[in-house]
Amino acid sequence: MAIGVGINMFFPAPLTVSIIALILSSSILLLCWKIFQFKFHNIVFGIFFNLTFGLVGIVLHNSHNHLNYQQHFTNYQSQYLAVTLTEPPLLRKNSIKCKAEVLQAVNPNSTTQVDGYVMLYFEKDSSLLSKLGYGSRLLIKNTSQEIKGPQNPYEFNYKRYLAFNQIYRQAYLTAKNFIVIDENGGNILWKIAYQAQAFFNQTLLTYVKSSSEIAISKALLYGYDDDIDPELVRAYSNTGTLHVLAVSGMHVGLIFWLINLVLKYFDKKKYQRIIKAIVSLLIIWAYSLLCGLSPSILRASVMFSFVALGNMVKNKPNIYNTLAASAFTLLLFDSNMLASVGFQLSFLAVFGIVSIQKYFKQWFTFKYWISNQIWNIISVSIAAQLATFPLGLLYFHQFPVYFLASNLLIIPLTTIIIFVAIAMIFAAGLAQLIPIFSYLALCFGFVVKWLIYSTNIIVLWLEKLPFSYITGIQITEIETILIFIAVAYTCNYFITRKQYLAKNALFFFIMVFIVNAYEDFKIENQKFITIYNINKTLAMQIVNGTQSTIIADSSLLHNPDKFHFHLQQHIWASGITKVDTITFSQNLQVNINQLNVNIGNKILPNYTNILTEKIFIDTNLLASNTPIVISSKLNNLQSQSIAKFLKTKNILADNVLEKGAITINIEP
Repeated sequence: MAIGVGINMFFPAPLTVSIIALILSSSILLLCWKIFQFKFHNIVFGIFFNLTFGLVGIVLHNSHNHLNYQQHFTNYQSQYLAVTLTEPPLLRKNSIKCKAEVLQAVNPNSTTQVDGYVMLYFEKDSSLLSKLGYGSRLLIKNTSQEIKGPQNPYEFNYKRYLAFNQIYRQAYLTAKNFIVIDENGGNILWKIAYQAQAFFNQTLLTYVKSSSEIAISKALLYGYDDDIDPELVRAYSNTGTLHVLAVSGMHVGLIFWLINLVLKYFDKKKYQRIIKAIVSLLIIWAYSLLCGLSPSILRASVMFSFVALGNMVKNKPNIYNTLAASAFTLLLFDSNMLASVGFQLSFLAVFGIVSIQKYFKQWFTFKYWISNQIWNIISVSIAAQLATFPLGLLYFHQFPVYFLASNLLIIPLTTIIIFVAIAMIFAAGLAQLIPIFSYLALCFGFVVKWLIYSTNIIVLWLEKLPFSYITGIQITEIETILIFIAVAYTCNYFITRKQYLAKNALFFFIMVFIVNAYEDFKIENQKFITIYNINKTLAMQIVNGTQSTIIADSSLLHNPDKFHFHLQQHIWASGITKVDTITFSQNLQVNINQLNVNIGNKILPNYTNILTEKIFIDTNLLASNTPIVISSKLNNLQSQSIAKFLKTKNILADNVLEKGAITINIEP
């Protein structure tokens, strides 16, 4: 089924066609079983069995696509939309952001019930925050627009990310574009969850006080990580401990362990096990709701729910069946979860831990309990890393060299922080009834603050160690699959010591090297220029093999986050190992392999001209073979004006603001 979902994500089939194909495949499968008495071992039966479940995945993914719904609001013309905010507004650098559910398409003479979601951006005005909240119902002017795709090569695809969350439109609103018609909408359970989060925030402000430590506390308690300093996020990522900042399997596992510890005597009789399972489910899902049912917490909650239900029977449930059942349930609920990097990494990590960690654990047995616990953490880290590192290389282009040391230090610390933070929350709650508990909450807050401070210091120290992480790694999807197969054979060889497994592993590693050598050959011979689309900024890259020169405004070159978002992924994907930078001032001419490039506010004949300002164009300099690129340093009006003028002269110009980044291949 997952294969069908994956295929339909990138090669979508019409819903009607996929349903007809599923009916035909199911019918043939039924005939094979009933009439020909074929079983699972039969090739024909196996083919149609797998084909049918693949088609189930395709139909399922199509059914989860809201654009296939007739009542989706994009199918109606309307002046206004009635919407409900489905989350508390988030204050950003330049706006207020909030997801909203569309309820009605409103015109002066008609109102139509519709569905769908839209991302709203309100003008940044602190007074608006008091008017907006979860459940607020608004009547907004329908200024919604289709979300733009990435404008630069290998840039984060925000459009696809939102589409996987069923959001296909966004709207920018000023205070004049909407009115609040009701402040008490929304689901009561979500309201309780958001109120609890607000109480947590206030508790952290009161007892922890330091903003950096509060940001980490929010991430550890309920998965809110937007306030964490980007430099600190990079440090956690580079040391392989970023997973502790996302409420996930570790957090739910700690809660599940605590429940089992408290109710450990409820395993003797059947009705006791049922009570224990019910209590476990209630606590797990209450915590999941509190964390906003984020994808990571949802995955962990479903998984441990199956474990809790399995524990009701005396026989220990098969962990692989539990893992498969939880993945199947989540995909039935939302097949787009398969596209989530977190979904892929979390299930691979758990699969690695349950399948091979026990073999690593058997390598050493120590006399002391603490030594065994240290080795247990190390073996879990190795198993999880082996199962996930190929995807880490593919998506993040880096490998944390000291992941063993960082996990060994950080996981115990964050575990203690979570328990102390929970104790602080309880003490703060009791303090509202019995004021003396505020002193206890203050003590807990002091411990949380200094534990987080120490954790951050350790992470930053590990990141700064020599060779703490390898970055700039670029592998293709084919190489990723080959590495997974090679690692699987290698692990099986060390478990079973069968020689053919070692030979198979060696074969697939050789295949990785062959594919990598072919990619290196292409990289060595590449020559191109890319002019990027970055708002009010000039940025271009001249690539010759593995070397490149970037010519850009200082505002980009001196902003690491902006540079990383717009350019770094393309640099890694192109296999570039050496990057030189030139700060653009006004006019610049360069020559690459007999290609003359002119950058600035004038046009030169026999040059590829990249315009950075709106200028008077001397028509005597124009010819049909004068390539012109209008850069994103100009605004929309300026670029459109130049393009319109050139069109009247039968000169075609590439407008970066309209087409996105433009790449010009250089002939050798």
